[in-house]
Formats: sequence, structure tokens, C-alpha cells
Amino acid sequence: MKTTFKIAAAAAAVAMAMGANAASVTLYGSISTGVVYTHTPSIDGEKKTNDVKMESAWFGDSIWGLTGEEELGNGWKVGFVLENEYESDTGRMAGADDNKLFDSQAYVSIGNDTFKLAAGRLGGLASAGGDFDLIGGFDPLEAAFGVGGMGAFSSRDKMADNALVAEVTPLDGLKISAMASLGDEDDSDPKWHRRGHYYGLGALYENGPLAVGAVVEARTISNVHPNGDDDYDGKKTGYTYTLGASWDFDMIKPMFMYQHTQNGNQWQDGFYGLNDEDEEPAVQQTFKADSFLLGFTAPLGEGTLMASAQYLKAKDKEGVKGNATILGVAYNYELSKRTSIYCGATWADGSKGLDKKKTGAQAISGFERADYNGYTFGLGLNHTF
Repeated sequence: MKTTFKIAAAAAAVAMAMGANAASVTLYGSISTGVVYTHTPSIDGEKKTNDVKMESAWFGDSIWGLTGEEELGNGWKVGFVLENEYESDTGRMAGADDNKLFDSQAYVSIGNDTFKLAAGRLGGLASAGGDFDLIGGFDPLEAAFGVGGMGAFSSRDKMADNALVAEVTPLDGLKISAMASLGDEDDSDPKWHRRGHYYGLGALYENGPLAVGAVVEARTISNVHPNGDDDYDGKKTGYTYTLGASWDFDMIKPMFMYQHTQNGNQWQDGFYGLNDEDEEPAVQQTFKADSFLLGFTAPLGEGTLMASAQYLKAKDKEGVKGNATILGVAYNYELSKRTSIYCGATWADGSKGLDKKKTGAQAISGFERADYNGYTFGLGLNHTF
């Protein structure tokens, strides 16, 4: 989920909590619905499309959740968060196909003002989602508006099941986090180290107008071998290295992000290039990529102007290269502390292996070229509760 709206929902939950020392459980959430126009050019001989549809959480979130906390004494607290996304245009719950009631995040935690330990289903440290993300605050478009928000970054929306995270704040403004998963759900590999795992280590430093963040992540996938290597019976680990920085000048807040992906085996919330799934083991392709973002936010009237430019430079296992440029601009107007109207537009253009005219072996594998060619614009309403 997106960081800003999660903070707003959490703040509302805290305001409704009863008793400083008593256990409390609070319902919180938000609903965001927009109308979006999308133009997709002809790709691989398919007809171009022009589509107008209602879209849930094009900006902000459509979520609901339960949060609770109990004071244990001496500054220690135990708490929990159970949260799920839903489609406000259809009412469908996220995770319904996998029988997950709380797909966004679900964890129990214990800690104090300087230390916190949590366990459950968590968003990755560079996912721009969940309560333990360290990077999403460096994206002006808050990982929203389709590819306009971190669409060039492989770590967006990554989740980890059966995960543990330790969060330490040794100094004012400094947060250090380490996360590790104990294996993917339903992973039956008898060797623990060969199961699918997520590992992350990162830090976020905020001091006055300055904010700097860095995250290193590793991801293994169970029961696969790299494409073209029939003798391989272990894991190929994918790595991401992410940096972010911003400086708040009050009138404008410029932001920068960079990410390098090596041996990538997961693109955002899905596996990359996984095919021959009926065979044992399946074939896992990999990629490498460099992702860049420059952008800013600025107060404008009663709202906030947001804009960014992204550039993706990727190469697949076969050496086919693909580049993409993504531009996005949006405005969020605050009607009240809980309600806002938003509008936005994005434009994307692929080149080399991501060019809309490339076919067959000329096209980079594992990427949806429709995501990186075309434009969208729309408007919507967001309300937190």
C-alpha cells in the first residue's frame, strides 16, 4: 500500500484508540476510486486500444484493516495489524484467489521506542508498501498512477510471507531494519536453504529537510533452475540495491532514486520469466536492470503537485536489451483531513527490446511492453476512515 495514505489511516486509528494503558482494537481504512483513460498502441500486430474504466486505488488505497496495541509496562508494547486491499469498483477482496483474508500485511509485534520485532506477512523494505518500507517516501507519485509511480523499479510491491523484521532506532532520525522470511507459503522442498526466501537490510535517515535511504535485498525462488543450465539444482539469488534521497525546501521537495537489479528473478509483485511450470523443476529466467527516478513535490493551493521522470535500462538472460522512459504528473487537492480529489497523467515510451514494434527474439522477455508504451490520464476521489 502507499505510504502517505497508510500514515493517514494509522493516525486516524490512533486518534480513536481508548485508554493509554488499556488494550485497544481499531478499524481503519480508506477508499479510492477513479475514472481512468488508457491508450495502448499496437504491439506485436495487435490493434491499438483506447479504454475508459473505473479503477480502484489508482492513487491512494482501497484498504481496510484492524490494528491493536497493549501497554506491557516500562515502555514495552505488543500490537498487531491485519490489513487487506479491496477493489472499490467491484467489491472484490485482494488475495481471494489464494484464500487470503489479509493480503496486504498481517503481523504481530513487540517493542519499545528504540526497538521493534514483528512477524507475519510483510511488505519488503523497498516495496513502497506496508509499515516497514524505507524507500517509498522518495517517490513523488507514491507508487501509484500505474507505471507513473516506481513503475521502473523491480522491488515495488514485493511481499514476504512467514517473515521476521527487526527495526532499531539508535539515534533520533535514524532507523535500521533487517528482514528475513522463513520460506514461501506451501514450499515443500525438504532442504530449508533451497526454499524461496526474502532477505533485506536497510536504513533510513531523516534530519530536518534531509532524508536518505538505502536498502539491499536478496530473493531466492524454490524449485527452479536458470534457463539453459540443466545441471543446476540449487538456487540463483536475485539482488536489488536501492538508494533514495530528498531535500525539503518548503516550496519544493526534490527527490531522487536509483536501483540496480542483478540476477533478477522477480519483477514487482510477480515472478520474472517463469515458464514450463508443469515440469520439475521449472525454468527460471533472470534479468538485470538499472532504474532511475527524478522528481519533486510542491504545495500548490490547498493541495500538492507531484511529478517524476523515470528511466529503465534492462537486459534479459539472452542479452536482449530494453529501455523505457516514463513521465508522470499529478495533483492531489485536500477537501478535508480525510478526503481529497486527485488527477494525474502518465506517458511511457519503450525503446530497443521494449519498443512496441519489436517482435520475437528482438523483444526483451519477461516484461509487458504494453506497460511501457502509451499514456493514461484520470481523476478520482480518496477518503480515509
